[in-house]
Amino acid sequence: MQPIEDTWTHAHDLTLIFLALGYGADQRLSDREIDAIASALSRWKPNADRSEINEIVLESVAAFLESDPEKEVVQSVKALGHALSLEKRQEALEDIMRIAEADGVLLNAEQNILSVLADAWGVRATKERLLLESIATEEQHPEWSLLHDLALTFVMIAHGGDGTLSGDEIDVIKDRLSGWAPDLSEEKITETLRETLQFYSSDPSAGELSASVRAVKTHLPAAQRLVVLSDLVDIAECDGQMVPDERELIDSLSESWGVDVRMSG
Repeated sequence: MQPIEDTWTHAHDLTLIFLALGYGADQRLSDREIDAIASALSRWKPNADRSEINEIVLESVAAFLESDPEKEVVQSVKALGHALSLEKRQEALEDIMRIAEADGVLLNAEQNILSVLADAWGVRATKERLLLESIATEEQHPEWSLLHDLALTFVMIAHGGDGTLSGDEIDVIKDRLSGWAPDLSEEKITETLRETLQFYSSDPSAGELSASVRAVKTHLPAAQRLVVLSDLVDIAECDGQMVPDERELIDSLSESWGVDVRMSG
């Protein structure tokens, strides 16, 4: 939906990211988050009146809801990374943080999105400062890493296909995680999987699950994303034939990550 080449601006890009953060983390937008988005946008468009601000928000909402939101957000993150100076990228992250903490709680998914943006824009120190200064209540969670994101993706495949998690699937997941972190002991791998399972059992939102999928795409090159997909196929097939739901999820991840994987059958 970004293809409105003549009217789409960097203000739209920024608003799209605001929306992804406010809506994507818990699948809703609070009044405080909406006010924070409008206020932040006004700082970036100081000469715009309220009707113009509302128009930008509405066009961005349409792009977010009517097409592939993940693809749209990735394009906007890249566009702003190229277009904005370091100082402006820092200011953008500060505005994004204000929206994340507007409802008084900093969700796990919001922290993940902040980390992805900070890495993509080269402003990790700004993110760390903002987290230290934040007065919002942080969701309690273990120190989350890319290995947790991989583990969560593995668990989604193993459990999502048939609603169960077998011992064989757990063993294969631990084996594949060890391959991604060969320097970690078996105890640390088990601890990472345990923390991931605890998070998964808390019934995370679609936005929180999507944050891990985005993290894998952001942090791993295409060749390694292909290896992840191969691991997912192994996990899906370890307890017998791959079921349709598992195949559908792997196909979706393959498309999202921009890589193809060969599946039997």
